[in-house]
Amino acid sequence: MMSDVNLCGVFLPGLLVIALVTLFCTLLLIPLFSFSTFYRSLPCRPLVGFSTYIFAFFLLMQGAHALRLLA
Repeated sequence: MMSDVNLCGVFLPGLLVIALVTLFCTLLLIPLFSFSTFYRSLPCRPLVGFSTYIFAFFLLMQGAHALRLLA
């Protein structure tokens, strides 16, 4: 089980690590979305960025639960 991650003697909560990985994934996905014409025509792009973060966080949490990494 990955309840805490040890990083050079500093223990980080597993949920924080997943949140940071999700942030990194979102920062990689949003520029990819900007190439599509549909994304450019959206009236509220920050809402799409936020919902992309929530969706990626949900997928990573499901994966961590399926692999039994989080308790």
